[in-house]
Amino acid sequence: MRISIPRTLLVALLRGSASSTASAFSLSVSGNRIRAIRTTLSSHPTSSFVTSLRGGASSSTSLAMSAERPFNTWTFDKHCESMDWTPASEIALSAAAAEGASVDDSDVIIIGVLAPKKEDDEEDKDDDDKEIDPIVFSGKAKELDEALGGALADLASENSKAFLNGSSAGTVTPSMRIQSAGGKAKRYILLGLGAEDPEKGIESTTIMKLGAAVATACHDQKKATSCSVVLPSQIESSASTLTDFSTAFYSSLYSDNRYRTGKKVEIKAEDVKSVTLFMESGAADGADSSISTGKNLAKGVSLTKDIVNAPHNVLNSESLADTAKKIAEESGGSITCEILGKEECEKRGMGCYLGVARGSETEPQFIHLTYKPSGEVKKKVGIVGKGLLFDTG
Repeated sequence: MRISIPRTLLVALLRGSASSTASAFSLSVSGNRIRAIRTTLSSHPTSSFVTSLRGGASSSTSLAMSAERPFNTWTFDKHCESMDWTPASEIALSAAAAEGASVDDSDVIIIGVLAPKKEDDEEDKDDDDKEIDPIVFSGKAKELDEALGGALADLASENSKAFLNGSSAGTVTPSMRIQSAGGKAKRYILLGLGAEDPEKGIESTTIMKLGAAVATACHDQKKATSCSVVLPSQIESSASTLTDFSTAFYSSLYSDNRYRTGKKVEIKAEDVKSVTLFMESGAADGADSSISTGKNLAKGVSLTKDIVNAPHNVLNSESLADTAKKIAEESGGSITCEILGKEECEKRGMGCYLGVARGSETEPQFIHLTYKPSGEVKKKVGIVGKGLLFDTG
C-alpha cells in the first residue's frame, strides 16, 4: 500500500524529534485519517507525541476552532452567518429649562462659556503674545461662580492660555473638585462654546463639537453617575440643536468591543447613567423626540462602523444580508428587505454580478432595501452601492 504523507505532518514530526533523545515513529491509516506516533526511548516512562490530519487540518487546529469563541466567526466547517452589532449607549440624555432648576445636583457640572466677539485686529494676532482678559460670566454661570466664591473664574484664569475664555468650541478645562457640606465632592468643568457672534449665531458644527466634548468629559470623569450641562441663552433649545447635540454625543460614545476580550474591552462613560442639558433659553417642545432622533442617527453611524470594521472571517455575503434583514425588522415597518440569491440573479441575467461573486466562498446575496415614509411620497430616490467583502487586489 502506497501512502502519501502530507508535508505539514512531516514538519510536525521533524520538529517533535529535534532533540538528542532517540525516538521511534509509527504510522496508522484509517480511511482519510493518518495518525503518527513518536515514542521517546529513554529511561523515563514512555511518552508520545501524536499528530493527526483529517482533510488537511491538524487536530490542534480542530480543537482550537471547536472551543468556545468570544464572537461569531468562520470555521473550517461553516462560514459565519451573522454579524454582531455594537450595543448603543444606555445613558439617558434629556433637556430642561435652567430657570428655577438646581443645576448643580449632579456629580459633574459642565458650564458652557461664550467668549467675547473677536475684533478684526485680533484675528491675526499671535495667541502666545496676547494677554488674556479675566473671564466674564453671565446668567446661570455667574450665579454658580458667585455661589462658589469665584472658584469658576479662578479655574478659567489658571487655564487661560489653553482655554482662552472658551474661544474655541469644544475645549474644556480640567475638572475642579469642590466638597459640598455634608455631601460628596462635585466636579466642575468649563466648556468653551466659541466666540460670540450675534450675526451668525451658533452653527450646527459648533453644537456637534459640544456634544462630542461632553461625551469625552463624561468618559474621563470616572465613578460619576450623573452630569449637568448648563448652556447660555444664546444657544437655542430648538429641535435641530438637540438633534445635533444628541447625534454627536452618542456617536462619540461608540467603542467597538466585539473582537476584544479582558482588559482591552472599553466601555465609554461606563458609570454615567444620565446627562441633563439645562437650557437658559427655555425647554423646547418635543425635546425628547429631537434627542431620540439624534440617538437613532448615531446608531446608524455606529452600525456603519461595525460593518466597515468587521473582518472577512465575520462579514461575508450571507452575514451582510442577515444584517440588512435585521435593519428592516427593527424599522417598525418603514423599511422592507428583499434578498436575491444565486438562482434569482441567474434568472435575471446578472452575469457580471455573478462573475465577481464567484470569488467568494459564500453564495451571492443581492440586497434590496426599500424605505417608505409615512404620508405622501413626492419623490423616489435610488441609491446603488457595491459591497466588496473580500480583497480584490
